[in-house]
Formats: sequence, structure tokens, C-alpha cells
Amino acid sequence: RGHTLFGVMINYTSTSRYAHSNALLNFCADLSRRQLVAISHPPAFALDGFASARNLPNVIYAGFDPTSESLHVGNLLVATSLLRGTGHGCRAIAVVGGATALVGDPSGRDTERLEMAEEVVKKNAEEIRRQMSKMAENFYEMHSNEKIEPVEIIDNTEWHSTMTSLEFMRICRLFRVGDMLRLGAVKSRMRENHGLPCSEFLYQIMQSYDWYQLSQKYNCYFQIGGSDQLGHLDAGYDYIRLRTGRLSAGICLPLITDASGRKLGKSVTSAKETVWLSEARTSPYAFYQFFRQQPDKEITPLIRYFSLRPLSEIEEILSEHNANLGKWVAQEQLAEEMTRLVHGRKGLDLAQRCSRVLFKGSLSDIEKIPLSTLEELFGEASVRRLLKSEVKTVGDLADRTRSDKIRGSILMKKGALLLNGQKFVDPEERINFEKLLLSGKNATLVCWGRRKYQLIRWID
Repeated sequence: RGHTLFGVMINYTSTSRYAHSNALLNFCADLSRRQLVAISHPPAFALDGFASARNLPNVIYAGFDPTSESLHVGNLLVATSLLRGTGHGCRAIAVVGGATALVGDPSGRDTERLEMAEEVVKKNAEEIRRQMSKMAENFYEMHSNEKIEPVEIIDNTEWHSTMTSLEFMRICRLFRVGDMLRLGAVKSRMRENHGLPCSEFLYQIMQSYDWYQLSQKYNCYFQIGGSDQLGHLDAGYDYIRLRTGRLSAGICLPLITDASGRKLGKSVTSAKETVWLSEARTSPYAFYQFFRQQPDKEITPLIRYFSLRPLSEIEEILSEHNANLGKWVAQEQLAEEMTRLVHGRKGLDLAQRCSRVLFKGSLSDIEKIPLSTLEELFGEASVRRLLKSEVKTVGDLADRTRSDKIRGSILMKKGALLLNGQKFVDPEERINFEKLLLSGKNATLVCWGRRKYQLIRWID
């Protein structure tokens, strides 16, 4: 059967080219060397050095539910792993969960998900498909001298939307309620007396059926996912075994946290603090700086986790980095690579130009740049538009420029706020626009701490 990918019809009627090499074994071994194997299913799959991968087709998949209008840095870890799989010679499939998002995954949550409108999920799915396609195109451009198979992107509405309720109930016959109740997310919700709707309880059946469909249509018996997906992987493994008599396997990637124990790039208090892959929500500049500002003690595992480079190249970068501590060698390499992957050459160029202006230029250099160019350099997500009439004090401005729940008017008293390079500590100080505007521009440069910049575009 053929599928259109980037405007090209690709025929995948034969899977023999994926069945007779050690591509999957090499991919799994690479994940292990990068310390990206949190757990496997079955457990023996990893314990025996992935030897049984030789008995599986060299086809891998990962799923992405469109519960938001953009993927974030946590999803990027799965996406880069999927792309590296193609570099090892595996056929890679990204499944956008347009159907499963309407039901809601209970994993990693202690409360019921809000019901999403069908048109919202559809719009989200289209955007996530666009992001995945863009990353795949950028990846191929970055590795144009290598023979790499394209990532295929499909939506699970392809099979769920045509299924009748009776057909679904017949699928349910192979699942046992006792086993389903042992799913970690289900157990925790029941133990805390939060309960969960039947739809979320049945989510694991839908995801198992996704894997079964992929096994039948694409000869895929291997998946990767986040560490919260182990229960779903277990259920899918059993379902495929019962339906086909064949074995499958999967690997859960670790949960990546920062020094404070929070999910890397993901805020539980504010969606605005999350590092998104959408340029409308996190600008290329802010995305670049997220990786560029990682501390030395954390960059070593992060570059191994995220980078698409072979480990031999990564170790050379780390060797140079450790010999030149304080020069941010590894951070700049990873920031450049990830920004180019997500935002392309143009996004990387904007991010680097903006960084040079802010961190290596002077205020007078910034004031020489046309406002339209500054706005382009910062990107939509790092430019905030405010009405002059609504901001009376510096404290008002400080509060409006924070995207988390910490009040800027309190934080600025500690000296954390700079406006056009000048420190302001009194939240009651009346706004003086003659003092606050960049020369010849209806704009103000705001910096929280040392490096967290944004541009205020004033509206009269």
C-alpha cells in the first residue's frame, strides 16, 4: 500500500528490506549506551543485551497524542530517538493519536482529563503532524549525504473512525479487567479515590489496538515511548501475542528532570513556562537559549540523550567541553543542533543573531536595529504587546512580564528586573515612558535575571 509523504508517493508493499539486518539491535544498543533505556518490555529484552531484536522486523513506532496544539521538549526526546532509528536503518512510524486524544490517557495524571472538542483535537493533530514533518525534513537536510528512510506519519483515526461499537466490544474480549486494574495510572487513581471515567479506563485497549494495526499493516512489532507508557506497552504486548501468536517488544525512555527534580522544559504551573516546539509559543531564540543555558553538570547526559550525532562525535565534543569549562562548548553544539532540527536554518539563524545582539552587543547596538528586525529576531513568542494606558507603575509592568505564578512586583525588589539594561527595584515607581523606551522605538527591552529576555512592544 502506498502513502504520500512530503508530496511523494512511497510504496511499502514489501517489508523484506527491514527484516534481515541488525538495524533494530543496533538502535537498541545505541539507546542503551546513551542511557536512554529506563525499562523494556518484556524485561528480558534489555537484560539479554537486546539479542531477541534480531527476531523482530526493523520497524519502530512512537505515538503522540494531540492533547495540546504543540509538542514540547519532553516529546522531542521521543522524536529524536525515532529519527535516530532511521539512521540505524529502521523504518520509523510516528502515530498522531487523533482518536486516542478524544478519550484521554490516564497515565501521569491524578485527575480526570478535560474533554476536548473534536474540532480542537483535529486542529492540534494537524499542527503536530506539521511539526513532525518539519523535523523530519530538517533531519534529512542535516544528513543529506546518508541513506535514510523517511519517517512515515499517520493518524490513528485511520482505523478507529470506521470502527463500530460492536467491533470495539469484540476487541475487548481479549482483555481482562483484573489486568487492566493493575495499570499504574488506574491503581493510583482508584487508591486516591479520584476514580476515572470508563473512557480513560479503556484507553489502554485503544492503544493496544493501534499497535496491532501497525503490526498488520506495517510489520511493526517494536515501539518506544515515555516512562509512563509501560502499562500500555504491557497491554499491547499481550494483545498482539493473543491475536497473532507473535512476540513484540518495546523500550520506555527515562523521565528527564532538571536539578530541581522538575520535568525538563515542562511546567506544571504555567503552560507559558513550558518549552514548546511551536515558534508561536516558544520563539526560536528562547528555544535556543533553553539548551544554551543548561549548566555544565547537566549538559553531559542531555547531549547524549538529544543529539542526533553518533556517540563517537558526542564524546569528542564533551572532551573539548571539559577541557574548556566556562566556554559552553557542548551547550552551543546541542542548542544549534536542536534549533536547526525544530526550526530549520532560518530559525537557527534568527536565534543566533538575537543571542549575539543581546549578549555580545551594547544597548546602543540594539537601538540601531530597526524595530521590525528586533521583533523578527525575538520571534512572536518572545514579544509582548502592552497598552501604555494599562500600565501605571514599574510593578504593573513587572507583573505583566512574568509567565509563571511568581509576582514580578515582588521579585523585582531582589534586583532581578532590568529594563533596557537598568535595574529597577521599586514596584511603586510611576512609569516614565521617556525613560523606558529604546531610542527611537516604542519598545522596551526586559530582562529577568541574567539571560531571560523579552521585548515589550508598546501600543499607544
